[in-house]
Amino acid sequence: MKKLILALSLLFSPALIAEEAISILWNNLAPGPADLPVTENVNLELDGKKVIIPGFVVPLDGKNSGYTKNFLLTPQQGACFHKPPSPPNQLIHVSFDVPIAIPDLQQPMYIAGTLNVKSAQAGFAKTGYHIKGVEAIAYPVKINTADTADDHQH
Repeated sequence: MKKLILALSLLFSPALIAEEAISILWNNLAPGPADLPVTENVNLELDGKKVIIPGFVVPLDGKNSGYTKNFLLTPQQGACFHKPPSPPNQLIHVSFDVPIAIPDLQQPMYIAGTLNVKSAQAGFAKTGYHIKGVEAIAYPVKINTADTADDHQH
């Protein structure tokens, strides 16, 4: 009987029946024609969906401790507060309940969570999306940073 109860509890586990995340890329966030204003060129079909997307982290909490729970996710390496930001439909404000480890800001990460179409001012940039983060996963390949690391000064 105990085995039956255990089997049934695993069968109906929320983790097992949870909606699987959709893998998306940055072009999925701006599906319209190039002449469409960026504030209107957002993908409403992704609103409320669980997604996973690769990108570069720009911390907003200012601690520079290797951990953050509030950051921008951007498609390009080297984004920073002293450079012009990407358009809002190419910036995602990400928030986690607890700080996550960011081993190297020059390397991309996969961020998984629930995506919402939400225009907001996040730090120094206007964003078109928000992800309530549930997981951060290291990118499987190291990106060459020799050119950008030496040029990037505050």
